Amino acid sequence: MNKAIIAGLAAGVLIVGLVFSPLFNGNPLSAVDAQRSTGTTRQVTLIANENEVMVAPDNALHPGGLKYNAMTFNGTIPGPVVAVNQGDTVEITLKNEGKVIHSLDFHAGIGPSNALSGNVAAGEEKTWTLHAKTAGVFLYHCGADGLNGVWEHIANGMYGGIVVHPAKEKPAKEFYVVFGEIYNSEDGGLFTGDNSTDTAGSFDLGKFATDQPDLILTNGMAHKYVPSIGQAVKLELNKDAEVFKVKPGELTRWYIVNPGPNGYVAFHFIAGMMDVRDGSVRGNYGKPVTQDETWTIPPGSGTVIEATFPEAGLYVGVDHNMNHVVRGAAFAVLATEDATEDDHPEGTWVPSRSHLIEGGSMTTGAYAGTVPEGTPGGNATSTGPASSTGQNTTSSGGGNSTRTNSTTTG
Repeated sequence: MNKAIIAGLAAGVLIVGLVFSPLFNGNPLSAVDAQRSTGTTRQVTLIANENEVMVAPDNALHPGGLKYNAMTFNGTIPGPVVAVNQGDTVEITLKNEGKVIHSLDFHAGIGPSNALSGNVAAGEEKTWTLHAKTAGVFLYHCGADGLNGVWEHIANGMYGGIVVHPAKEKPAKEFYVVFGEIYNSEDGGLFTGDNSTDTAGSFDLGKFATDQPDLILTNGMAHKYVPSIGQAVKLELNKDAEVFKVKPGELTRWYIVNPGPNGYVAFHFIAGMMDVRDGSVRGNYGKPVTQDETWTIPPGSGTVIEATFPEAGLYVGVDHNMNHVVRGAAFAVLATEDATEDDHPEGTWVPSRSHLIEGGSMTTGAYAGTVPEGTPGGNATSTGPASSTGQNTTSSGGGNSTRTNSTTTG
């Protein structure tokens, strides 16, 4: 081939590579935007503990309900949502009030010093720093003893979500929903009638290893937000269920987190469509997959879902794996003009970007998170809507304290 032609082709390839490389190597503009600091340092405390929780209500599927010896952050499955703005610095304190070693893995962090707490022995605490560079929703979970037993600590409920709001985020009514599996030694199975015992179950390694979850929890309980199903034949699932309320036509944003530890979530809104906002680009969520029906969320991941429910009536969010639905992976959404800004089911409210800028709390409960004096945003003391506080947060105890890799910005 003529040398001139070869040289021309090579130059063309080089030019194309320079022009399109941002598309394939992560837009460098997004990296610059993501690294830009807001100058705000936020502080949050998570309490690690072991405690008994109710994971299934009393219904025909599980007569008497089911108790479980869980591992928790701040007393609940899941742990509280932690909300920050892109570019914030976050000082995270992990206090271990339990009896075994716990730790933290923040999937929003990049690099071990940003993402991992290291072991925190019983009675001790550690503080380290996370730089919130990438917008989205990300899993955090216990890493057990340097990953030894991490599968058990996750399956026992030690997980939650961190929301990093982008600079160009549109206002929306926002909700926090976390799915999770339980492998329960005391679960006799569906419709068995032998679950009324007061004995709380614990992690069953055999069920875990063979991928046989007993329940798929929705924010800590099977069918937590589903009163009943059926018309001709009605099956009551949870007589105390709260449902999510939205106004017809309003933009809603759902931070869906799947800690697993094993299974995928095939997320779907019955009677609805959704825009998927995975990834982060130039101060906003990534280019959306629009008007999708079902989106797969792998274990260890979170996805930002936006949806508008066009007419009044009942919609249902589900993991469209029907095996998972019968085990608890569903929640009811009622589109009604009676919906208000602060009628979220307990624990599902997410502090918005504007709420954080105004100095509001970054999470809920007694350890709601603060902005230290002297940094932009002032001192955060509010805890959001009253219906969304009550996280059963345990009080902090004494013990040894270790501070690791902690910095502030001014």
